[in-house]
Amino acid sequence: MGIAAGRFALIVMTTTLAVSTRTAADAGVSVVPSAFNPARTDVRIKAAWTPGAGILDGIAASTEDQGLVLAISATVAYPPGAAAIAEVTSNGDRTLRHLAFDHKVGTHCSGGSPRWVVETTDGGVYAFGCLAGVRQVDLPGSGWERITFSCSDVQMLAGVAGTCPLGSVQTISSLKIVHDEAGSTTLDNLDVDFVVTGRAR
Repeated sequence: MGIAAGRFALIVMTTTLAVSTRTAADAGVSVVPSAFNPARTDVRIKAAWTPGAGILDGIAASTEDQGLVLAISATVAYPPGAAAIAEVTSNGDRTLRHLAFDHKVGTHCSGGSPRWVVETTDGGVYAFGCLAGVRQVDLPGSGWERITFSCSDVQMLAGVAGTCPLGSVQTISSLKIVHDEAGSTTLDNLDVDFVVTGRAR
């Protein structure tokens, strides 16, 4: 269903990422940013791990503080839509228990964008918008907030009513972050099942 998540429209971590998570390299997880613009609409899109935009997380092997910058110059109505996206890839199919990310305060954050979009092999499509979730201020550092999502935050876009992919037996077919509202957002430490990605691999 791709970006059809389009215009839609409690786990609280009390330990540090360095203690409570594995690295993405250990788990074979990567996050690949890209621009989605099938109609070649006249908009500027940025989707990139950007040096200096993130925070030092104590996990990466280098001191380069990359952050995930997702930006689009204008909102493009869906269909066809346009977005800055970041696709999560891993080894093999999986279920899903936990989603979170760190958001730089002052960059774009609404109920619809940026958002996790989860697709399952049984036809389910679910979204978790930036304004939802449990927020921990100044974590992992000043000017940032950690946002952790649960089933109480889900917006179901397709599938069986009342379902939620977190903690279920549903198999994940696609997992991505989508930013499709005009403006720029900066994220870091993307947390999927306590596996953290904070830089390009």
